[in-house]
Amino acid sequence: MTELSIIGLMSGTSADGIDAALVKTDGLHIKRTEVFGHFAYRDSTKVSIRKTMKNPVAAMDDKQAWIALSQAIADDHAAVVTALRTSYHCDVNLIGFHGQTIYHNSDPHKGHVFGRQTVQLGDAAYLAQTTGINVVHNVRQADMKHGGEGAPLAPIYHAALFASMGIVLPAVLVNIGGVANLTFVTGCDPATLIGFDTGPGNALIDDYMAAYNGANCDFDGTLAAAGNADMEVINKWMGTDFFHKSWPKSLDRQEFSQLLGDIKFITLTPADAAATLTRFTAQSIAYAIGKLPAIPRSVYVAGGGRRNPCLMTHLASLLEMPVITTASAGFAPDMLEAELMAFLAARCYYGMPTSFPGTTGCSKPVVGGEIVSAR
Repeated sequence: MTELSIIGLMSGTSADGIDAALVKTDGLHIKRTEVFGHFAYRDSTKVSIRKTMKNPVAAMDDKQAWIALSQAIADDHAAVVTALRTSYHCDVNLIGFHGQTIYHNSDPHKGHVFGRQTVQLGDAAYLAQTTGINVVHNVRQADMKHGGEGAPLAPIYHAALFASMGIVLPAVLVNIGGVANLTFVTGCDPATLIGFDTGPGNALIDDYMAAYNGANCDFDGTLAAAGNADMEVINKWMGTDFFHKSWPKSLDRQEFSQLLGDIKFITLTPADAAATLTRFTAQSIAYAIGKLPAIPRSVYVAGGGRRNPCLMTHLASLLEMPVITTASAGFAPDMLEAELMAFLAARCYYGMPTSFPGTTGCSKPVVGGEIVSAR
């Protein structure tokens, strides 16, 4: 299999912008380049995405607005591809395009009007035509059609990453975006991979800050660090059914949003509320790691959550093994999901599985993704 030059594009459930990375990969191995970056959504795109996330059903009723948002998301991604190509003077063979998750529900019993499905907005055909590069998209749908959760898709890449870094196994990689997820790697056989969403990542903290003072996040965990977590509230929340459900399991960003209206929680001071939400995220991650079949030698943390010192301090205090958040030659924690999309695009292109029974609950290894031609 020939090594391809692929741009991976990922916008997570925090919807703050687009991570983009150009890597060389054959779907088995990966070579990082110095061409990467984070690019903010246009304000109008961001506002529309967050409005749609809160009420996707109402958004779907306005077909014109739905189509317009899909193209706006593709427009913003196309601008990112153009920006990256100015730094890379060779041919780009493929784009791995995740799109913007608007809704994700893997549970057929929830009774939501959307039912059991995952929705990622972004016009892939428009992106391909605008950039002149073939695009791999819809990476989650095939997994769900074969009984999977549709998430997480990162484990196969995390295993390849740990192999390239020579990490002593078993080890865990945690990604903290709007939702937090982990991959547990014990060896090179994909059949042994374990991956699942652990609970809220930054979503509750970000939503609270937006309601409290209009901020996008608790920058550097400053407000949380000034308060005291209410352990009575946290222990109550940890009794939620999701935490006691076995993996594979996945979440929508809005899954725990009702907790912000908890009677006891709304009486807390802003600092104590932020501290409680931050500790809750750390506790749910540590709880998930504690349920794994073996104790990991180390825990690597990626995603926006690693930049919250208060959250990382809580997590380190709850775990006995080293918690590694710093970038290194083999580990680019801010670009992992963009690199993942490039890796999955290569696997789709070469017909290799992207998800497995132990990571998503699919009935068999599944090749995810569809290829849209630029022509």
